Amino acid sequence: MRAKSILKIRFLAAVAVVALIAPLKGMSQASPYRGLWVGSAGLNFVNEFAIPLDENNVKIAPDPAVPTPTFDRADLRLIIHVNGAGQVSLLKDVAILNRAYGQNTNGLAVFTSENDIALVTDPSLYSGFPPQPAMRYASAVYDFGDANTTMALDAMAEMAAQQAVAFATNASLVLSTQGDRVTARNDAIAIIEPLLIDIVDNADVATSFELFIAGFDTTAISAIINDTTDPVVATLTDKAEQIRDQSFYGDTRALDMVNAVVDAVDAAAVPADRFKAAHHTASSFADVKNLYQRFISGTVVGSMISAAAVEAGTAAKQAAVTAPEIELAMRAIPETVGALTNAWQAKVQMYSDTRSVDAVDTILTAMSESAFLNKALTSAEITLQSELSGRSALAEMVARYPLLVLTPTADYNAFVTTNTFSATPSSVAYAAADAAINERATNPLYTTLSLYAAAKVAALNSLQTAYNLAARAMRTELPMAGVFAPGSGDPRPLISLIQPADLGPAGLQARIYLPASHPTNPFRHRRHPDHTTGYDIERVIRLDFDGMSGDSLEAAGFGVDRITGTYREEIFGLHKPLTAKSGENPVGLRTEGRFELNRVSFIDTLNTR
Repeated sequence: MRAKSILKIRFLAAVAVVALIAPLKGMSQASPYRGLWVGSAGLNFVNEFAIPLDENNVKIAPDPAVPTPTFDRADLRLIIHVNGAGQVSLLKDVAILNRAYGQNTNGLAVFTSENDIALVTDPSLYSGFPPQPAMRYASAVYDFGDANTTMALDAMAEMAAQQAVAFATNASLVLSTQGDRVTARNDAIAIIEPLLIDIVDNADVATSFELFIAGFDTTAISAIINDTTDPVVATLTDKAEQIRDQSFYGDTRALDMVNAVVDAVDAAAVPADRFKAAHHTASSFADVKNLYQRFISGTVVGSMISAAAVEAGTAAKQAAVTAPEIELAMRAIPETVGALTNAWQAKVQMYSDTRSVDAVDTILTAMSESAFLNKALTSAEITLQSELSGRSALAEMVARYPLLVLTPTADYNAFVTTNTFSATPSSVAYAAADAAINERATNPLYTTLSLYAAAKVAALNSLQTAYNLAARAMRTELPMAGVFAPGSGDPRPLISLIQPADLGPAGLQARIYLPASHPTNPFRHRRHPDHTTGYDIERVIRLDFDGMSGDSLEAAGFGVDRITGTYREEIFGLHKPLTAKSGENPVGLRTEGRFELNRVSFIDTLNTR
């Protein structure tokens, strides 16, 4: 079924639409590389850590920065998704589910087009789909921990240690008796704990961003529309910078929102365009659940296009019919009424967000104009051409908006609102203060470094329960920075370069962080008392694509696109870091090889029901 779907979508994209429809200004078409890509990377290069001997038994130290050929090859499955805006995510697994399964009278599978299919990476959404035998792609070699949860605890431990050291190094501090030490410890706690409470309070970046959006109201939008130098811009910018700086998270979404709205208004040609540009841009930031793009990629819009095309085939055969009359007939059918209802439900309520309704209008206008221009054809031919026009308009004329990669995950939001996390300031402040005071009182040769070490270790130990909970936070998709396209990056093998530094910028790059306490950390063994925790593992992944910029995708077969290139990965935490030369940055376990990806679906939005 999947192959038929791919062939159909390829056919729709390849067939020339009879109606010539001019693209709307300001609308960005869907990325030509959108969809689900599945393939593998064959790793047959790795850097060497051992010191081999030559034929004269002389030690030869290989350059650890350069991977060398291996005896055999290790194959890794790669699953990549590209959304409509061209943003790329590395997936651990994805289920391909049929939203229309079992909807006919005999309960059998229903499948008419790829519009009935959803790509689901979040297992919690499975229950929203009909029970069915489904296809699932998975890769056992990727496990995405949410680094931000452990970063919150790291920030607390670091703050507690620094403040404990600052207090304990006070030359006038009296620690002669146990009572003096208790008094000093309590005084230190009184200084440290409020700072840790600030970290806890500011860790909830989702709430902070919601409060910012509430203040970025229509009054502020109107002021910016009238004048992008209005003082409200400076006020909003100050608030956005405060959100960015008050938390270890470094959330720039509020600042990006202000800048994007101002830039959109400045780029608009006429006042009417300024209004729509401002409200639509603000809506795209406020739409943290991505409701708009899930709507245009969902089954409601797909079903509307199919049903409206049938109606157009009938309406266009009426005598002296006009394009507006055909469109009016399409708007009267239940599928269109349902789509418009869903469009209003998908809008951001606080702004004049007409993105979803505009999308429906754009599609229906394209379909009615196509039906009118082809009214001399048979009803079946009009239906075909009208549906082609509608799907082309959806891909080429309906705007896509980039996702905000700094949006916190559901697991992160859940963790920072737990009692475990909110209760940590008192215990961490106590542990760090007590350790620093005891080090100062009992070690005549204490140093700033020894005070810091004692306080930091104590703070980390007091956070073990919280770390164990934080380490369970997961991502379902890992955003990748860069461009997915032929010619993006530098696919040359490192071994072919004179110097490793000659390698050009990456095509795509991502960082996977697996905390020491994560359940799947490879150093952990449940039944070994010495292995209750592991080591933090960091994986830096890089993909570089073959070809030149602007090249067409290679055909892997009829209706299936393929893209190839070089896969590289550097892993830290599995061994002692190496350096090629003294003073250089540490080198991890490096490996590389060739990858190949085939496009198995054009669906450009994940987790759409």
